[in-house]
Amino acid sequence: MANPNQVTGRVFVTVNGQRLASKEGAKLDIGGVTRTGVKGDSGVHGYMEATEIPFIECTISHMAATDLEAIAAYSIESVVFQTDTGQTYSLSQSWLAKPPELSKGEVHLRFEGMACVRSS
Repeated sequence: MANPNQVTGRVFVTVNGQRLASKEGAKLDIGGVTRTGVKGDSGVHGYMEATEIPFIECTISHMAATDLEAIAAYSIESVVFQTDTGQTYSLSQSWLAKPPELSKGEVHLRFEGMACVRSS
């Protein structure tokens, strides 16, 4: 049972069952609808909706076993975002949004997908 007083502090990112060496600061956006207000000379008219693509972003440590070419080929993957407070989100049919870039021992990754579903 999850502790109701615990605040999410650590997250774990897994791709196709393999946990990444992710660093602090991973992000999850479950996607959905963004509403933007519409205004005119007479005041607020209402809002417009736009669909947002769900994504998971993380930075991984680059090590000897890190295969940037394999990561760059990710195009239909299962990506899981798991919190230390017991919540798990799955990003289905995911792709890597841009090629991985290595800088100072780190690689930033952004996975986008068709849907994000909470599984626990």
